[in-house]
Amino acid sequence: MNDNHEALVAIQDLGESSIIDSPQYRKLGLSGALSRSLVRQGVGEKLVKAANLLPDEYSLVVWDGWRPYEVQKAIFDDYYSKLEHEHTGLTKDQLYEKTMKFVSPPSVDQGEPAPHITGGSVDLGILNESGALLDFGTEFDDFTEKSRTRYYEEQLEQGHKLSPQEQNALENRRLLYHVMGNSGFSNYFEEWWHFDYGNQWWAVSYQEPLAIYGLTNI
Repeated sequence: MNDNHEALVAIQDLGESSIIDSPQYRKLGLSGALSRSLVRQGVGEKLVKAANLLPDEYSLVVWDGWRPYEVQKAIFDDYYSKLEHEHTGLTKDQLYEKTMKFVSPPSVDQGEPAPHITGGSVDLGILNESGALLDFGTEFDDFTEKSRTRYYEEQLEQGHKLSPQEQNALENRRLLYHVMGNSGFSNYFEEWWHFDYGNQWWAVSYQEPLAIYGLTNI
């Protein structure tokens, strides 16, 4: 880890009309959730690049960026409790592992911080020319196998035929994946909406020797 100490910037201050800020955890009333999404400056610059790769009149909509520790902990604890209720036969270690599939532990370890706490993670989708969210096959934070970025490709590889709606969702995921990838982001394969730049997940994906974003705060 070699943090470059870039500042956090607000999505709404990027000066790009085709990037819309819509902080979901604030809307859900989660305690401590921010009223506006923040990301590292380098992430913001790459989001502008990604937005400019979209078809005319399309926009990126950002649901979450940097998270305070207490918000990361609340999301993790809430999902753990949900799984504990649904899977009464699992051990604590099994529940912990299952929770980690979709929510990172609220780590403030300098060597392995939770990705969103670095300011290098962003959750987002795409709006069409009418301002409606494109169909991605699931909602944001739908913690099921259908949220896997390549879920629909995997269905085709297994010999399943996609419905027109599923084919549309596949194409929309591909659009998001490619505009973000071509702008320097990596994707977390379990979540079509989650992308990283500069943090340890990005460094592993791009085989970079060091992450450039570690723990940060407002």
